[in-house]
Amino acid sequence: MNDTRRGLLAPWQTVVLLVLVALGAASFALGMGTGGAGVPGGMQRSLSSLLLSNFYFLSLSLVAAVLIAIHYLVSAGWFVVLRRVLESMTAYLPTGALLMMAVLLGLPHVYHWAGVGAHHDGALASKAAYLNSTGFIIRAVAFLAIWLWLAHRMVRESRRQDETGDLEHTRRNRRRSGVFAVLFALTFTLATVDWLMSLEAEWYSTLFPWYVFSSVLVAGLCWTVMLVAWLRRSGVLPQVNEHHMHDLGKYVFAFSMFWGYLWYSQYMLIWYANIPEEVTHYVLREHHGWNTLFLVNAAVNVILPFFVLLPAVHKKNPRILVACCGVLALSHWIDLYLLVMPSSSAAGPRFGLTEVGIFLGTAALFLLRFDRSFRGASPVPTKDPYLEESLTHAG
Repeated sequence: MNDTRRGLLAPWQTVVLLVLVALGAASFALGMGTGGAGVPGGMQRSLSSLLLSNFYFLSLSLVAAVLIAIHYLVSAGWFVVLRRVLESMTAYLPTGALLMMAVLLGLPHVYHWAGVGAHHDGALASKAAYLNSTGFIIRAVAFLAIWLWLAHRMVRESRRQDETGDLEHTRRNRRRSGVFAVLFALTFTLATVDWLMSLEAEWYSTLFPWYVFSSVLVAGLCWTVMLVAWLRRSGVLPQVNEHHMHDLGKYVFAFSMFWGYLWYSQYMLIWYANIPEEVTHYVLREHHGWNTLFLVNAAVNVILPFFVLLPAVHKKNPRILVACCGVLALSHWIDLYLLVMPSSSAAGPRFGLTEVGIFLGTAALFLLRFDRSFRGASPVPTKDPYLEESLTHAG
């Protein structure tokens, strides 16, 4: 059993990531200092970019916690050797919570409904009982606190089992997973409405939270595949075999098709009904330079996994699986980009130092937090009751 406490990163890679964190901070600071809301490179652009990238990586951590909870609830033995990777992905949650607080400090620069004079807008005034700065901040703090507390307790219980081998730790995590699943469904739904859908407060879609969750779920699975493959290739997780990778690939394929179904359902129903309050979202994304990115994103996120991951042999091939997941992970960041940035850049997409620098900085923070957490425990749960089943997993 490999218990060397090795991590993902070599020392030089850690230095590179720290430089990227500094680049991200500098990009954000420069953007904040070059103008006000509505000015290219100004506060609105910087805060929107921070919201975008931080929500993406925060969601990856939440998806990891969701996958841990689901596999506890169904007593999935095959998943045990992968669990330390997912537990370490949740380590970004405290960092993501702090960065979300930074976005909240600039609320009026990101959300039109929080700005001066928004109460004169009849459509916004009717939503003011829910959509107001005080309620928004209270809910955000509550969501983050719930996620942090439950994810921390699940990870702590899992790692304590390495010390005692007591089955009670598994039973507690199974009960805690049920609580997490219920609370997550409610809080993530409200968080996506608050943090993303309210960027265009006059618009609404009852399918939106499901759509966002399907997008970040695929992204989270893709990052899981890439991290597991990297650790496996580095010799840190030799227990992972082609059948584990195959099952992860099946998840990526299945939920990519689910995302495509929700994308089509939301678009088709809104387009067909042609209700003014609903179509504004898509009218913006089909004009002013957004249309190409909008259509290419939809095509890549469905067509690529369908043709690449449908054959079982491709899902068992690490190179093909990782390459496909790398493209999909980036494509689903672009999917979130299309949800966030048009509200601050109606004239068309912008990919400058602000967007790229902040994305690279938050990605580096995610990997640094992952690496530190992964080194803090055995690479696999050595005393989990289902470990033997996972080690001998054969599809």
